[in-house]
Amino acid sequence: MLADACRIREVRHFASAVLAQWGVVGDDLDSCLLIVGELAGNSAQHGRADLTVALSLRGRCLHIDVTDHGAAVEPHTAGTPSAAGEHGRGLAIVQALSDRCETQQQPSVWRTRASLRVTPAVRDRRPAGSGLPIPV
Repeated sequence: MLADACRIREVRHFASAVLAQWGVVGDDLDSCLLIVGELAGNSAQHGRADLTVALSLRGRCLHIDVTDHGAAVEPHTAGTPSAAGEHGRGLAIVQALSDRCETQQQPSVWRTRASLRVTPAVRDRRPAGSGLPIPV
C-alpha cells in the first residue's frame, strides 16, 4: 500500500480484526493497535513510498513489523517532542508498550519490529510459527 496517512485507519481496522480472531483482547489489543497506528503513521509521515504491515503470533509473543519500501520521502530521524506536544512521541510510546522494539535500515528499506507478550483469550489453533501479512 502507499504510505498514505489516510490509510492508517484501514490498517488499524484490519489489524483489529486479525488480533480479535487470534483471541487478543482488552489491554493487549489496545496496546497492539496503538503500536500499529504509531508505526504506520510514522511510516506514512516520514517514510518511503510503500508500506507493509505484518503481524505474527508465536505462542504468546506478537510481532508487529512495519516496513517502508522505495524512495525516501524524508529522512528517518528520532523524533523529539514538539512544543505543542503533537509530534515526536510515537517511538517512545511504542518502546513503552512493547517488550522489544528495533529498527533496521537497508538501502531501500526501513523495517521496525515491535514485539510484546499477549494473553490470548482463546486457544490459538494455528500451527506454530504462522504469521499473517496485512494485505492493503
